[in-house]
Amino acid sequence: MEVSNIEEQTKSGDENRLYKMMLWSYVTVLPAAALFFVTATITDSMVLFVYLASYSLSFAVQTFSLYAVRQTIRRNQNLFPYGTGKLENFSAFLDGVLYVPTGLYLAYDALNRLLTPRPVGYALGMIPVIITGVRLVIFYLVCRRMIRETDAPSPILLSYTLSFKLALLSNIGVLFAFIVGWALIYLGLPAIGNCVDPAIGLSLAIYMIFAGTRLVWHNFRSLMDLPLTENEQLCVLKVLSAYYDRYEGVGTIYTRTSGKEKFVELELFFSENRTLGDIYMLQKDMEQSLIKKLTGLRFRINPVVSSRKGSMALRNALNEGEKTE
Repeated sequence: MEVSNIEEQTKSGDENRLYKMMLWSYVTVLPAAALFFVTATITDSMVLFVYLASYSLSFAVQTFSLYAVRQTIRRNQNLFPYGTGKLENFSAFLDGVLYVPTGLYLAYDALNRLLTPRPVGYALGMIPVIITGVRLVIFYLVCRRMIRETDAPSPILLSYTLSFKLALLSNIGVLFAFIVGWALIYLGLPAIGNCVDPAIGLSLAIYMIFAGTRLVWHNFRSLMDLPLTENEQLCVLKVLSAYYDRYEGVGTIYTRTSGKEKFVELELFFSENRTLGDIYMLQKDMEQSLIKKLTGLRFRINPVVSSRKGSMALRNALNEGEKTE
């Protein structure tokens, strides 16, 4: 019982840390977007317009993500263990859905600017790139630390970490490109220097399309209740074989994934002389064996005896035991 309480407290603590990190990221998005709006308008930089679109979409998606994580924190682990994982995957899915059409439009605009270059104020454009780069470094390091300290990282945490990492790499590349573009103009080659901005903008837009497609594909699959993978199902069968002498037979095996959690329910047959304590200890032993191989596991046994009335009584007693624990 003490181990179970510690696990629940740890899980709750991880979710609260994730929520606080997301809240700080959310609060700092609007000032960053405003900075990009002002500088993009003044410098007429395609790259900064791409960043403006990205930060605007990020604000919309993070609004939903905060709601999703808040609902996850408020859920009752004992009575309502299902469903909330879908909120996490849907927020990442929404991110991808918004990225793809935005990236297509920005790629079209960048291509037109590449064919007819415009003067770009590179020196002023470096300012928001450097400022937001510092922000990204801080949040990326925070996310990496949270992943190292979490057994089963949330899909939202993984999505944020990847987003911060890629955005940071993008900032470094853009800063270098702006320096090159500024140097070319300073050296008297404005025709080439002014092409640097739309070229980088086109690259960023194409990557936005690629990243959005990956988010849509991965999280669309997660929104469906798919069974565990073949290797994970094999782990379940091995555990059943290891404890074969403690039950009479196997009925239906239910497995599915939801967000970061994996659910396994086993219908096992028992003789009438098997006590509730025996079944409860079997459930705990099987769960401990599976936890070593399946992260984010939620496990239970549905006991069946020769009489239907006896089966229902056992299940109710087992449920009451879990709630008490």
